[in-house]
Amino acid sequence: MTFQLYIPENLEFRDYIAIVQTARTFADGYDRKDAVRLRAVLGPQIDVDYRVVSDAIPNKTYTREEFIAGFLSPERLGNEKLLTQHLLGQGYFKSVSASEIVVEWQQIAGHGRWIDGSPPSKKQVDRTCDGKSYMEQRYTKIDGYWKIAGLKPSLLYGVGELEDLVAEQ
Repeated sequence: MTFQLYIPENLEFRDYIAIVQTARTFADGYDRKDAVRLRAVLGPQIDVDYRVVSDAIPNKTYTREEFIAGFLSPERLGNEKLLTQHLLGQGYFKSVSASEIVVEWQQIAGHGRWIDGSPPSKKQVDRTCDGKSYMEQRYTKIDGYWKIAGLKPSLLYGVGELEDLVAEQ
């Protein structure tokens, strides 16, 4: 069996830049716990399949507001003691059409728990949990803008337990 490299012939540079900016804004929305950023890049509905990452996250279709409320809740990434950084590596465009683009990113998701009482200018973590994965994001074009309509990670490996970091109050 051979691997056939997919080179999209119909991907314009402005769409490429829009996808990169959208993906980065999404990661920043997670990490900065910023609903405004997430709202700017999410479509009206988002299909989420995080089964390989966490049994606590149901495989379902969320509305934009359900997604933001759930994923930025104190029980998940909105926990103020939880630091996250989602680093996106090189993207692989899996399919491109005029209305939908699917990209698989290399991803490192770092999570740490702030130590209570550490100086604000020098926040320190006492425990960490990291995941290495591929993150497939599906984008749809809505009113001329690319919006995230689907998320599906493929976990390579993880170190530590995210649920343990989030559960500690």
